[in-house]
Amino acid sequence: MIANRDIFILLVIAVVTSSFALIVHKWKSPESELTTRLLIQNSPIHFDVIQEIRLQKDGDVYDFERIGLEWWLVSPFRIRMDSSSMSALVRAVQGSLVIGELPGETNPSTLGLGDQSNSITLSDGTETISVRLGRKTLGGRAYAQIEGGEPVIIDQSLHRRAIDMDYRLWRDVRLFPDFAIDGIWIERVVNKNRLVLDRTSGRWEMLEPVSARVDQEVLLEWVGKLAAIRVGSFVIDVPTDLAMFGLQNPVASFTVRTQNGTTHQLLIGGRVSAGSQDRYIMLAGRPVVDKVRWESLSELFLQTELLVDATGSAASRFDVKQVTVRSGKEEVKIQRRLEQWVNENGVPVDTHDVEALLTWVLDTKPPRVVIAQYPLDAEIATITLEGYDLLPLDTVRIAQDPSSGDLILENGDHVLRLHSADSLSVLTPFININ
Repeated sequence: MIANRDIFILLVIAVVTSSFALIVHKWKSPESELTTRLLIQNSPIHFDVIQEIRLQKDGDVYDFERIGLEWWLVSPFRIRMDSSSMSALVRAVQGSLVIGELPGETNPSTLGLGDQSNSITLSDGTETISVRLGRKTLGGRAYAQIEGGEPVIIDQSLHRRAIDMDYRLWRDVRLFPDFAIDGIWIERVVNKNRLVLDRTSGRWEMLEPVSARVDQEVLLEWVGKLAAIRVGSFVIDVPTDLAMFGLQNPVASFTVRTQNGTTHQLLIGGRVSAGSQDRYIMLAGRPVVDKVRWESLSELFLQTELLVDATGSAASRFDVKQVTVRSGKEEVKIQRRLEQWVNENGVPVDTHDVEALLTWVLDTKPPRVVIAQYPLDAEIATITLEGYDLLPLDTVRIAQDPSSGDLILENGDHVLRLHSADSLSVLTPFININ
């Protein structure tokens, strides 16, 4: 009996609830339904080719301009922006939704939409549209007004991006953009010691501290790491005292130049704190102090010797027709003849010995490389490589360290390539050790 009564009560409750819901649904008027529309519609402006953006925010004005495919902040100072961030800002304006209307007699000033309100203005080069951004309110809503229109209620997405977000986060954080592809010049100065590398000829070459060949693989890997260095965090815009950051007299500078003539000079200042190696930095001509982690910045200070081509000569063994080995007053000439090597009298020479000599001079990288003056007084031999026209391709000088017995190869660039003492066995078939 009791079970039947419980079932009856549940049925009554279900019928009453359904009836009430049906009545509410029928009673609800169409005018109370929430409808949405785009804030900017039926406008002749083309959002896909926006050329200029002006953002008025908390009394400050920021002007952005698209130059080619890149966005730049052009006022109050010039700095490259991240293109994807600027595109997101444009999309925030384009996709902003009106979610409520306001009575016609509403005073815009009470909504934060007065003449000094925050605003964003877009221009495609022909058409311009300006949106005032008023106060935010409850429920994810905010007030806005298109210039010449009535105030409306919109969702807060545009306010969050244009007003709440720190515009510095839209900046391009790369220190050397496009350098990996177009870079042709590197200049590093640390305590007046200069490293200069040049690629105007098509291959990287070292000009300072010595004029020397560069290991292209090592250099290209290094360039890739340079191009990957990013700003760690922003510190201050328009600093009044650079000495606070060690940038009045930077401890080092790093300059790069690209094929189109664009130059970026990075100034490296003091440490961020006593317990950190992170550094303050700024780019010359840009009044912005940033901070970079030392793990990234240390890539700039690769040891100079590691960039040098450690092989004895850049000549190709396939271009070598003749090898002349001089030691003291003695001279040995060896000439390639088809698959053989012969001496001046046409007598075949052990091909293995000649190939071992060429491999040592042209291909073998020594354990150590030092930039220093060649010890001429310790010279024991020279090797001249000659082409098929019998003109010299290169001459490699060989000295022996009297203390360690190490052999030193140098071809006029003041780069000493130090090979172990047992390398002398490669020379013994061609020179008189005594």
